[in-house]
Amino acid sequence: MILVVGATGCLGGLVAKRLLRGGWPVRILVSEHSPSEELAQQGLATPAGALIAAGAQPVYGDLKDPASLAEACRGAETVITTANAAARGGADTVETVERQGNRALIDAARAAGVKHFVFVSAQFAAPGSPFPFLAAKAAAEACLRDSGMAYTIIAPNAFMDVWLTQVVMLPALQGLPVTVVGSGRRKHAFVAMRDVGAFILAALEHPAARNRRLVVGGPEAVSFRDAASTFGRILERDIPVRSVPPGQPLPGLPQAMWPLAASFDYFDSPVEMRGTARAFGVHLTPMEAFLRRQLAELMTAMQRP
Repeated sequence: MILVVGATGCLGGLVAKRLLRGGWPVRILVSEHSPSEELAQQGLATPAGALIAAGAQPVYGDLKDPASLAEACRGAETVITTANAAARGGADTVETVERQGNRALIDAARAAGVKHFVFVSAQFAAPGSPFPFLAAKAAAEACLRDSGMAYTIIAPNAFMDVWLTQVVMLPALQGLPVTVVGSGRRKHAFVAMRDVGAFILAALEHPAARNRRLVVGGPEAVSFRDAASTFGRILERDIPVRSVPPGQPLPGLPQAMWPLAASFDYFDSPVEMRGTARAFGVHLTPMEAFLRRQLAELMTAMQRP
């Protein structure tokens, strides 16, 4: 049995669906008052009902409820967690989810005898990070390493699906300029969410993934301005780019994400992926292929009644 925590999110839902299609026994942690059905209509979640209909076994609980986690982990051989509080609100905070929640889940999994724990972190998670989200991810990584369980930490660069879609694609499709913080010329190994999902699935059976932190990036390092230029070529029109200083509003991004957006202009983050992708059998998605696919999916969604 594989327990997927965060299955009603976009990445967790993608992983759960692939597991179900592959015939794996899947259990999902579902909040009693999950907004997944409503959020799925906006492309921001995976509906719990669809996963249950596809064969997933639901266990109702929450990362903030340790007793529910003990029940969820009972009988599971593997735990995969993609849950995070990056774009959440209310009671779901960095402290309650990333720190306390992840620790409670790791403790519950260890107590239940889970054999392999797969944790989705972030490439730049570090104890001394000025960003609470990244510092909390690092704390969870340390807790997992000390747990005694076999583990795999998947540490992706920034998701194309989040950053390129929200910073570049959506404003451009609305006839608005692309807004970047600073120069917008720093290059990062943005990675497609489906490719991260492919690494998660590969880690389940690949011995080289055991007790390892896998940094996962895309096949090329690109900037926001590169993405705007490429998307303009796809749309066959120029897309204007405007620059704002750190702290200024960024259309399409929640305010909680503005500091992270600003941080992209202070460094480059290429990731050499050829060997890792080959070893795990993952075919990485180039930026242009992602933009074309995402555009087709967005246009299809916009045409639905």
